[in-house]
Amino acid sequence: MATTNLNEVKRDNKLMQHNIPTGDSFVDVGGLVLETIRERFSEKTLPEIFDFVIDVYIERWNQKLHSIFHTNSKILNPSTKGKHKANTRNYLNELLANSWLDDCLDGYCKTCGKHGILYSNSREFLPISGSGAFVNFHHSHEPGSFLCNQCSIKLFFVPLGVILFGGNAGLLDVQAETIRNFWKKNIILENLNKISKNSSEGILKSDYKNPKNALFNFASDIIDEIKDENHSEFLQLLCFTNFGASPHCDIYFLPNPVFVFLNKVICHYASNWYYFVNRYFFIKGVKWDDEQRVWVKETKKEKTVLTKSDYLNNKNLIYEKLLSKQSILRELLKIYRGHYMQNLGKFLLEITIHYTKEVLNMDKKQIEMIGRISDVIFELSRKENNFKKYLVMLERAGKAYQLRSALIRIIKANFRNGAKEPLIRLEDYVTYLFPDGQYWGEIRDLLLIHLYEKFHDEGVNRDTIPEVDVVEAEDDAVNEF
Repeated sequence: MATTNLNEVKRDNKLMQHNIPTGDSFVDVGGLVLETIRERFSEKTLPEIFDFVIDVYIERWNQKLHSIFHTNSKILNPSTKGKHKANTRNYLNELLANSWLDDCLDGYCKTCGKHGILYSNSREFLPISGSGAFVNFHHSHEPGSFLCNQCSIKLFFVPLGVILFGGNAGLLDVQAETIRNFWKKNIILENLNKISKNSSEGILKSDYKNPKNALFNFASDIIDEIKDENHSEFLQLLCFTNFGASPHCDIYFLPNPVFVFLNKVICHYASNWYYFVNRYFFIKGVKWDDEQRVWVKETKKEKTVLTKSDYLNNKNLIYEKLLSKQSILRELLKIYRGHYMQNLGKFLLEITIHYTKEVLNMDKKQIEMIGRISDVIFELSRKENNFKKYLVMLERAGKAYQLRSALIRIIKANFRNGAKEPLIRLEDYVTYLFPDGQYWGEIRDLLLIHLYEKFHDEGVNRDTIPEVDVVEAEDDAVNEF
């Protein structure tokens, strides 16, 4: 390599050496792509890297970038046919040189805060940002988002750092080091490897078209890679298109408590967790086989077992509820009840315990109290030789006052049975069993889950348990204690 090239590499390295996350998902992913390319091609200068990527976008991918860059961009603009390479190269080199252009301002970059020359970025290079004609989109009616040259350069590399879910592009927020490493390995390097093998025809495509399912798949893959049950994280997936007149962006957020819960159950009880999740896909014309743990499609002529790819993009009730902060205890209860009634073996209570601790944020004393009350209910039922009586009270309690009434009857029965201690003291009832903000339906479902576990452990005759569907608990905003 010539000395001048070495000097250019040193200059470029100094210019772009700080790739600190800015909080702007597009800039951060673009920066991670650039960082990865420079590690792989350490002998190349930035202008040479520009040329490499321009060739990929225009020649190999045939400019199939409409989900990322607007039609008016220098890469795609049909009015500059045949000049795309030169126009893009000139623009990037001007940014690299930090040249003062007609639409520049002096100020602080809106992503990294760096002071200096700022460049106007609209939909041409910054997805979902509004075009220059719609000045009311940006702060102070500016013609674009004004970024420094480094952040503007990073935007050019975004297509190599996204994955397509159908017609939309997706990327994870990569501020956390764990997510950066995961995205770099599984998306960016996968893109570059395909390019090096001449097998890349465009932006990387996912098997998933349902971004919610894809988000949980990312979470599972990350957990499998880190192999640390105590790791804490949150995931944010942007699913967007910059195409045509209807650009949009949907953001899917998997909060930290849900990730911590998933991490614990996948590390220790993966097969049970995936079995639980898989049975809650919405699939028409098929039946779930609990013994084989598969979806089955039956016709007069044959019986077909579905593979995961057959329902990969179907809506999943568990994923929907976890993302919308709705309780999944009702679904867990159905599993425990179904396993007991069908004699399928006991489903792990540990999954429920982790869920109540990590996601519902239940106090340890509250969880223990619910278990103790269930034990008392079981002993009363066994002594009275009637396992239907108290069970039905709880299963048919669809309103808060009905659960309260059932508990009072159980408290009385416990007293008449000669118990030395009350079933629950008033302070514990208010402070721990039904604390402020606690949804009463979750308490009922946990009581029932513990009861069915006890029935299983003690070998209670299934014929003595009624086949009654558990009543749906009404919303706590209507039925408060």
